[in-house]
Amino acid sequence: MNTKAIYAVAGGIAAAAVAIFFIMGIGNFRPLGNSEAPGTSQTQIADLQLGLRDIVVEKTDEENANVQVVFDAHNPNRSTAILETIHYTLDVGQYQMTTGDIGVSPEGFVSGQEDIFPIVGNSTVTLKDTQVAVRNNLTASSWDSMVDGTGQYSVEGSYSYRLTGSNFQTSYYEKGFALTFP
Repeated sequence: MNTKAIYAVAGGIAAAAVAIFFIMGIGNFRPLGNSEAPGTSQTQIADLQLGLRDIVVEKTDEENANVQVVFDAHNPNRSTAILETIHYTLDVGQYQMTTGDIGVSPEGFVSGQEDIFPIVGNSTVTLKDTQVAVRNNLTASSWDSMVDGTGQYSVEGSYSYRLTGSNFQTSYYEKGFALTFP
């Protein structure tokens, strides 16, 4: 019997187990406590919490301004969540000033991972997006209030994420949001 092959297979299995352990999160590998009976659900899955940290406006010329929207996404669960996308519109008063997207929806197992955001259990990530807001005759007063720092913002949209529960099942969620700033 070839012992090198046996050691190689055992090492591969051990490496895969360690990788799964870190990807799924430590919270999925806890023993049943005294208060939980076998066969009952171990954890409640809570929605990711999305908030606005800041909106920064920088005038670039008389008709354009860069608008940076800064989101905080908090994962209140024990397992790691994968935030895939945030789609939003930013309004000042009754006028839509800009729209934006953060992230991408992965297509298949081999798609790139650079535009999705893992959020370890009970932690928060900060995500930023910058778009251009254009001043015109219709939006002039709202655009001016953004540039002079007095704008009242309404940000609406949706976000999507995946979360793995204690039974190793991954679930997809898409949620809407409506936030104001300040």
